[in-house]
Amino acid sequence: MILVTGATGLVGGHLLWHLLQQHEEIVAIKRSSSNMNTIYTVFKFYTKNPDEYLKKIAWRIADVNDYNSLQKAMSGIEQIYHCAAIVSLGKQDNNIDDVNVSGTRNMVELALAHKVKKFCYVSSIAACGFSHKGEMIDEETPFQSSTHKTPYAVSKHAAEQEIWKGIEKGLKAIIVNPGVILGVSGAKSSSMLLFHQVKRGFMFYTLGGSGYVDVQDVVKAMILLMDSNIHSERFILVGENNSNQEILNWMATGFNKPKPFIKVGRRLITVIGFLSEISGKIFKYTPLLDRSMGVSATNRSYYSSQKIKDAIGYQFNPISNCIADVCRFMLQN
Repeated sequence: MILVTGATGLVGGHLLWHLLQQHEEIVAIKRSSSNMNTIYTVFKFYTKNPDEYLKKIAWRIADVNDYNSLQKAMSGIEQIYHCAAIVSLGKQDNNIDDVNVSGTRNMVELALAHKVKKFCYVSSIAACGFSHKGEMIDEETPFQSSTHKTPYAVSKHAAEQEIWKGIEKGLKAIIVNPGVILGVSGAKSSSMLLFHQVKRGFMFYTLGGSGYVDVQDVVKAMILLMDSNIHSERFILVGENNSNQEILNWMATGFNKPKPFIKVGRRLITVIGFLSEISGKIFKYTPLLDRSMGVSATNRSYYSSQKIKDAIGYQFNPISNCIADVCRFMLQN
């Protein structure tokens, strides 16, 4: 049997759909408080009858931070896709280490105890190295915590170390580092928040850019790697290196909205982030933008996916096509 954590999230939801096309026994973990809206919307992207497929999944109530519940959920499992994580690009999230690091440690320990045959961990390009001069970042670029100041980046790097410890103890595992993931999701968070904003009309853009990837490419590559003899390796999954302006323009075109035309520089966005931080502290809420996110939005980073292309011959879907598909789905639903 196959176990998926983070099954009600963006990657987990799309992964479940693709696994169901190939396997019959799929176990998915969810918390008792989990919102099923995202996975329902994801399945609706693929089929007119999402309930028919959702009932094929064996749901087990567990939490990556609850060792006992995980212990029970692991019964009979041969493969694990560990997608559960808190994704936070800002500075504030008290649970980020508990879920991303401690939760991963629990998963690794139990995978070893239950003699799981193979383990896939979904990390992020945030845990990869950093280039100051625009050089291409690959799997060998060194990570420097002083450069990666967001707790999210540091937590994902620390979680990867838990995987490597498991590998040293005999766990057959792979790590994937997706870029900024684009795809249909029921939650107005991460990239979907940007889609919703552009759909309403959005005038601003920054000069930064990053590595982007279609969520379907992420899950397809994961499955291919898990079905291969490859293990003890790490793979960057980036379809294209795009500017933020390109991404926003494609979204605007997909929604038949005017393209953003007001450039926002680093100084202004940093000031806005600083004011948002102060406001968040005063009124006790997590701001959508802070200074570190502002800096990220104006950085331009480039990532290489050559390793995954060489390993399994993977070819990525063009990002413009991915964005067009998401926009079309949102307009129709």
